[in-house]
Amino acid sequence: MRGKKPKDREKYFIRLDGDTLVEVNREIYLEWHQSRRKERYQKERDREYGVFSIEKLHEKGYFPEQSLNRDTTLEAVLRNECRNRLENALRKLSEQDIRLVRFLYFDEMTVKKTAEIFGCSRKTIQNRRRRILEKMKDLMSEISP
Repeated sequence: MRGKKPKDREKYFIRLDGDTLVEVNREIYLEWHQSRRKERYQKERDREYGVFSIEKLHEKGYFPEQSLNRDTTLEAVLRNECRNRLENALRKLSEQDIRLVRFLYFDEMTVKKTAEIFGCSRKTIQNRRRRILEKMKDLMSEISP
């Protein structure tokens, strides 16, 4: 657990439902408070940046419900075209660049973990990612339909 840890005590209690105190061991107490901090942090981020989810967009009326389930021929053709452009752009990258893209986007690995695997700094990975994305953008716009 990061941050300031509470002092050791003989007994630990957590408050449930606003009034009920329940005695727990230290590990449960620390986990419970850590999860509460994460919850508060997430709520603050949601307030600051807004909540973006399909459900929230439906609630605000940005999409009608049926538009998510409908798959028109045009949408399928456009999706296939985008996929083909992406595959062609990926083929033109170097082996190391493809590996980096796979780790970051397909394996959903963090920049820090990827930097450890590649044996370089986090900033180096961030710079390489930016360069690769710019290159892929250029390659995808060059490819004729």
